[in-house]
Amino acid sequence: MKRVPRYGTTRSLVEAALLAALTVVLCLATVYLPFVGLFTGFFWPVPIVLLGVRHGLRLAALATLVAGLLVAILANPLTALSMFLGLGVLGLVLGYSMRRRTPPLRTVALGGLALVASLLLLFALSLLVMGVNPFQSYLALYQDSIKGVLEFYRRLGLKGETLAQMEQTLTQTLTMMRYLIPMALVAGSTFLSFLNFTLARAVLGRLGFSYPGFPPFSTWRFPRTLAYGYAAGVLALAAGHYWHQDIFNHIGLNLQAIFQLLLLIQGLAVVWHFLEKNRVPAGVRTLVVALALFMPLFGQLLFFLGLFDLFFDFRHLAA
Repeated sequence: MKRVPRYGTTRSLVEAALLAALTVVLCLATVYLPFVGLFTGFFWPVPIVLLGVRHGLRLAALATLVAGLLVAILANPLTALSMFLGLGVLGLVLGYSMRRRTPPLRTVALGGLALVASLLLLFALSLLVMGVNPFQSYLALYQDSIKGVLEFYRRLGLKGETLAQMEQTLTQTLTMMRYLIPMALVAGSTFLSFLNFTLARAVLGRLGFSYPGFPPFSTWRFPRTLAYGYAAGVLALAAGHYWHQDIFNHIGLNLQAIFQLLLLIQGLAVVWHFLEKNRVPAGVRTLVVALALFMPLFGQLLFFLGLFDLFFDFRHLAA
């Protein structure tokens, strides 16, 4: 297993400058190039991760600060603050953890927690300094888009009960979004942490630095406590309906959503296992993932499959 390389001061500073410049380019592409920004907006912290792994936290933090100042000058100070206080912190935490050879699951979890904390700090700063609630602004934007969607379908000739039903569905979605902001924050942060970890590990592998990855997806299996977490969400919802306390509804819906997502992933791993075992082409397996994401009924089936797999171990992994 290859250790983290150590370089002289000059070489380290040169590499830090190059990676800081690359970070600036990716950030500016995210800000000024909408279509390119759809991709760079997710993985621009990767150079920070590489720098943290190869040269340590101190140099990575210095390069991140310099890159942030350049983005503030070339773009906008508030944009730079929101980007680097969010994903910039994620890059530093991932780089530090990977340099210390922290296990992959813990590395991704630490990155996700750091990103959640950074986003909450950004939320607090926005609320205290500018008096703007980012979550409310986003929900207000979605509410305005509902009016536009309904007006569009009204012009197409849709009316009566069908239009009313569509309006009710969109309004219910907005209400659910208000409840599920914490779950979305945790799930989104974890996904971004996993994505940047995966990309950084692949690049580090090309540079000759080995770092352990996650086991094959077909072998993923969560502990049985997931079922108890989901049950706790059901009980919290029941308590909310019984005592008419909205806080229990918030807690219950978020617990249910988080554990349901994890159980769906386990159900997908079960299906992936048997598809691999029967040598089903990769394209068909990818189609299964797409169905799980875009077809609620299929997603529900995978959720129950993952739930039962906790207790019946369909893949015989425990043995």
